[in-house]
Amino acid sequence: MVERKGIELENRREIYNFISKHPGLHLSELSRKLNISKSTISYHLNYLQKLGLIVTKSEGRYVRFYIANKVGEIDKKLLSLLRQDVPYRIVIFLLLNPDSSQIKISKYLKRHPTTVSFHLSKLADLDIIETIPNCNEIRYNIKNPQYIYELLTKYEDSFFDNGVNNIFVYSPEQGF
Repeated sequence: MVERKGIELENRREIYNFISKHPGLHLSELSRKLNISKSTISYHLNYLQKLGLIVTKSEGRYVRFYIANKVGEIDKKLLSLLRQDVPYRIVIFLLLNPDSSQIKISKYLKRHPTTVSFHLSKLADLDIIETIPNCNEIRYNIKNPQYIYELLTKYEDSFFDNGVNNIFVYSPEQGF
């Protein structure tokens, strides 16, 4: 009953439904994707939060929004991380190229190895990746690829709405 009362207005219902399909977005992303002013979205988010229909999770300078009781804490952390370009691309790369070195990942992403190392550490801290010691270098794998596939599939519209699926292009000159 409370849910129906909370989403009786069209804008509010649109925001609620969008968060349901795209959990973990922050205010600016919601505003941009829904083409609704930040002040209007903020007003409706506060109302939905007071009713207990949505919850927030602060992450550094961002506050991310989720439907209450729909996304678990581990998924919130993972979704939040996957909303960032470099960690997302590392995860996708490792799903497609298991047992890869930091150098190989850096070359593919065209990012400095220290940047990649920083994000690999964040992924390791969340227990998403594992390291495989090798004689010459450390290699990385996704620890539970099935779980990651399921999460990405569950929220695929959320991740593929910006054309990010174009990162999967095979590049012979890069060697992968």
